[in-house]
Amino acid sequence: KGSFFTRGTSRDEYAVYTEDPDVYSNNMNRLLKKWESARNLLPAAEVNDTLQSAGLIYYGTTAIPMKETLALLAEAGVFIDTLRIRSFPFGPEVETFIESHLPVFLIEQNRDAQMKTLIVNDLGISPERIESILYFGGMSISADFIFNAVVDYYDQMNIPRLQEVVS
Repeated sequence: KGSFFTRGTSRDEYAVYTEDPDVYSNNMNRLLKKWESARNLLPAAEVNDTLQSAGLIYYGTTAIPMKETLALLAEAGVFIDTLRIRSFPFGPEVETFIESHLPVFLIEQNRDAQMKTLIVNDLGISPERIESILYFGGMSISADFIFNAVVDYYDQMNIPRLQEVVS
């Protein structure tokens, strides 16, 4: 129940205590260089680009139902390219994928669309470019859930699907 105060303190590049604003600024710039270097050193996203107009981004445990999801979508005449994010900060392939697909679906297993926030903030992508498919029911996301969300989007936006021709 006592009061306390805090002050802005930092360490220099040798971990020596300092309150010098210039040292702090230099450290932040040094860390930014490390951040940018990490983009090219971390595992690249896995891209399956078959030149479809639509794209689907997934990561982590959302990868589990993806094979079944893509099979269900293909049966319904929806063919879609995929990108599996494997690291952050994102490599250049993530931005390229988003820029070359529309719509872009992002599969997330949380209410707040945290990955979308990371993409928008890190890459400067407009939030409108990404259609979130959010599941936060406590269980793992299913292929049916993803399939229904994509098909519903196609129906709402009147996006045509490929139809099988019977002769």
